[in-house]
Amino acid sequence: MTPDNPSGEIPFPENISVDSEGFVLIVLDGIGEDYFLNEELMPEINKYREYSATVKIRTGPLTLSATCISEMMTGVPNAPINGLRNFNLGHPGMNDPYLLAANDPRYNVAMVGSYVMGNMYRDFSNIDFVNTFKGHSDYYEGDKDTLEVAADWLNNSDYNVMAVHFSGPDKVGHTWGANSPEYRTKITAVDLQVAELLDLIPSQWSVIITADHGMTDMGTHGSSEEITRDVAAIISGPNIVSKSESSGHQRDLSAIVPVILGLPFPIQLHGRIPLDILDYSDSEKSVIESWNWDAAYQRQLFFDKENGVDNPDLSQDEIDWELIPSDGDFSRDSDILISIFTWIMIGVFLILALGLNRNEIKSNWKIFASFIAIISLFILSHAMLKYSAMIPRAIGGLCAVWLVGWSMSKTNRNDLETKGEISDRIGQILHKPLIWFGLSCVIGIIFWSPLIAVVSTLFAYSILYSLYCAFNKNEKQSDYPTFWPWIMALLCMTFGSIRLWYSLIPFMFILSGMLIGFIKTKKTSIEKMPIVCMLMLTSYAVFFVHKRIYGVNYILEAVESGWPNSIENILISSVLLILSAIISVTAHFGEIKSEKTVKFSIWLLFGLLVSSIESSYLDLVSIALIFFAFGAAVFIRIKEPESKLVIEYTVAALAMQLLLTWGAWSTFATLLILTCSGKIWGLISDEFRQSTHNYNAKPFIAAAVFPWVIWVLWWTLLGQVNGLQTCFEGICPHPRELDPGSILVRGGYVGFREGPNLYWMIFMISSPIILTSFMLMKNLHKNGLDMYPYILFQALVVLGCISVIGFSPEYPRLVFSLTWNIFFAIFQIVLATSVIIMNRYFPAGLEKQNYVS
Repeated sequence: MTPDNPSGEIPFPENISVDSEGFVLIVLDGIGEDYFLNEELMPEINKYREYSATVKIRTGPLTLSATCISEMMTGVPNAPINGLRNFNLGHPGMNDPYLLAANDPRYNVAMVGSYVMGNMYRDFSNIDFVNTFKGHSDYYEGDKDTLEVAADWLNNSDYNVMAVHFSGPDKVGHTWGANSPEYRTKITAVDLQVAELLDLIPSQWSVIITADHGMTDMGTHGSSEEITRDVAAIISGPNIVSKSESSGHQRDLSAIVPVILGLPFPIQLHGRIPLDILDYSDSEKSVIESWNWDAAYQRQLFFDKENGVDNPDLSQDEIDWELIPSDGDFSRDSDILISIFTWIMIGVFLILALGLNRNEIKSNWKIFASFIAIISLFILSHAMLKYSAMIPRAIGGLCAVWLVGWSMSKTNRNDLETKGEISDRIGQILHKPLIWFGLSCVIGIIFWSPLIAVVSTLFAYSILYSLYCAFNKNEKQSDYPTFWPWIMALLCMTFGSIRLWYSLIPFMFILSGMLIGFIKTKKTSIEKMPIVCMLMLTSYAVFFVHKRIYGVNYILEAVESGWPNSIENILISSVLLILSAIISVTAHFGEIKSEKTVKFSIWLLFGLLVSSIESSYLDLVSIALIFFAFGAAVFIRIKEPESKLVIEYTVAALAMQLLLTWGAWSTFATLLILTCSGKIWGLISDEFRQSTHNYNAKPFIAAAVFPWVIWVLWWTLLGQVNGLQTCFEGICPHPRELDPGSILVRGGYVGFREGPNLYWMIFMISSPIILTSFMLMKNLHKNGLDMYPYILFQALVVLGCISVIGFSPEYPRLVFSLTWNIFFAIFQIVLATSVIIMNRYFPAGLEKQNYVS
């Protein structure tokens, strides 16, 4: 959803003088505020602050290079979809200060540096661009060329409006992280290059030195973490007050350029001029602010008209910046109409799917009235995000808990008779609304906040229901009509803010119940191994992923420890890899296979050695072996479809690829999930076959939900899912569960460590994710899980997100979250569909009979 933007400009005020004769924007890629203003690491630009103003800058929520530089230069807020266009983000359209300067006879405009600016301005022939990007492992040469090109332009007086982008710090940060000697050395080197450039800039020119985004210690950015959003800008020039300070949004750096160069102010530019740092009289500042306000007023009128909003308080004559939303508006009336139509179609789909006639609907009118009421409450919870952003997240958490807990409960219940009394007591508490209403009232009175009451009650109910599902043995048929689970499932699946991490809570308790049952029945260690491994991994994912509570994401720390960059990490990685070989081989064959275990261990340790040496030649040898193993698996599958060597070669190749690109911990977690998850589904589906009171909804919903839980577990163990945080309401779900900004890019350097091609990096980073996700789905399908329910579930997730997105135009975080939920749901649909197609046209003959009815 990329919204239209208003056209036109507000002419520059006639009575305001412009003393600047030129302008240079200097962008340092990936240097956050703490490093940027560190006098020890960057002494030269901090000395320059003596003659400049310092502005503390807040970026938008998308902290990618392209999105940040786009807002910095055009002043147009990013739509969430722009996060998917980082490597090819074009210009948003209409005029911006640099296009206006290029069309002004006083100025000649040029840009040099990374491809980002080239992508934005490539269609404008009156702006010259020189691309000095030499690959993602070019840490110094590209910046050296950038300095040389910019210096030549200044020495030859070729251009008087320039944008200079030093991209090296970002690449070093991605490779070694911000908390590394390499990163500190690099930013100090860039500091010297900037100082050399500053010496060549004429004194009557204006300069902005800033960064596009910050960098985490892990070497990531892209999400809205504080450390990646906080940057700084040093601004100098004839009309700038030295040593002055201010703060603002990154788009404000675009807003100040028309003042510096005496250009019209684009109406689409959504920024405020930082008046505090301007060397003008109060009356002149008043004129400048009015000029800025005129553009903001017309821009807001445009969007109010687009969205059918009446804003009587907005006045052209009275400046009130509180009436201008700080973030962009991503929605239009058409989006709301689409949302309403989607909900209508969801309701129609439900009725048709259940095969209900008019008489059945009338006789069960209370259930359907409740269905409509709940949908209305769901929509209202998103429409009232200004009141509380946590209520819909808490509801989404409960939705995930119910889907997993209800559909997978009662597993091995006959082995847990001693737990029946506890289960019954928990059930009595859960099924009495007055208890929970009373608890909510008590919490509300104690904390004097209905928000705390609602969110805390929903969280407590989610935990207790998860515990109940582990030991529930109630076999009594429900008093409700048999179709009520379908209605509940549809409501939960289509709730746009459904929380992924919450699905792991009931899964952990269910695994605990299964393990207790196996212990009571004295199962062998090998039989218990899959449950123990999955329980261990799930518990780790449940308890150690809450960065905003602990201050650190321990799973990301585990991922980091899997890189062999120290003796300690090598030892830890070796132990993890040997354990993964032992467990995965034993779980796969159902017995100890010493020879295969030793061979697999040697294979994995060889991969660790290759990773630690960091030689492109050894990388390429390993990649060749990976391709050979995959090729051998394909060949054997064609010749002998039932051979177990197919899965052995495939797993070996995938393990090596993961080891080289994501490290030892990620390989360890992946191998355990890949070899154990199918066994868990086998236990769950066996329970459905044995049940004496089996209704179609439960196995179908379980089949729809189980692959989702497994993929969420795996993705969480790679450090890519956020859990809980502290907030005003107490313990709350994290606003960005799926955070692509946390994806590690180190694996992209494997094979070409000195200068990988961009597409090679994308391939090396994404291919193990795609292959592992496919293997997880394929393994579950092989163990009897039908993929059709899962495809339907993910399609409903997409519909649910679409149905909400039109009602949340003022909340870019929500829109960002919904956009990524849609992306990952479509990804799951493609995976599951691929498994079905492969099984249909290339059957292996090993699959068990699917069980969903």
